[in-house]
Amino acid sequence: MDDSSRRFQQRRNQPSFSSSSSTGRTLFRSQNFSTNPTKTTQSSNFVPRSNSTTATTPNNTRNPGHIRNRKSETYAGINQQEEEQEAREDVGSIIGTCPFMCPDGERAQRERLRDLGVFERLHGDPRKTSPSLAVKKFCRTISVKHVQASDVRPLAVLEDTLNYLLNLLDSSEHPFEVVHDFIFDRTRSIRQDLSMQHIVNDRAICMYEKMVRYSCPGTYAFYYLESNESVE
Repeated sequence: MDDSSRRFQQRRNQPSFSSSSSTGRTLFRSQNFSTNPTKTTQSSNFVPRSNSTTATTPNNTRNPGHIRNRKSETYAGINQQEEEQEAREDVGSIIGTCPFMCPDGERAQRERLRDLGVFERLHGDPRKTSPSLAVKKFCRTISVKHVQASDVRPLAVLEDTLNYLLNLLDSSEHPFEVVHDFIFDRTRSIRQDLSMQHIVNDRAICMYEKMVRYSCPGTYAFYYLESNESVE
């Protein structure tokens, strides 16, 4: 056997390590990936950071509702202070100078609007009245700041007006309901003028007593008549 034949035979009988080495490298690589705790932990527990700058700590927690409540409370306090200041300014700030039972401006307006009670009509004409018949009506929406002194009656005129109204109780020309409604409204206007001028004295107390003595039996009689009419 020559030399070339012997070398060929030796290589044939020598074991091959190529497949085992490649298999070993593959196992080594898999072990490296499976045994790397750092990379696997980061990939499985990764939480993205928020771009919001608002933290969740108590010092940085925002509460818009609380801010709005504080603003509303502030505005309410300011409004209350302004109302109290206006009330203080209104005290004793007006003294009536109207010499008639009804101011001239109101009398002319009610003539134009035909807003005259049956006791205020001159000769029964709903478009005509006189200073001796017209009586100031009660106005619910009224403020001292928007009232002129010429529209408010002083104490002496209020006393004469009240006596005039109470004398109408003896009238027999009109039903009691008509008389009661007219006197009830006009006495409210008297109390309003007294209140706007802050008149508190013996004369004013005497006027209030007269109005109470009329109001109690008058209101009772009014509702008594209404109840009887409803029963009938």
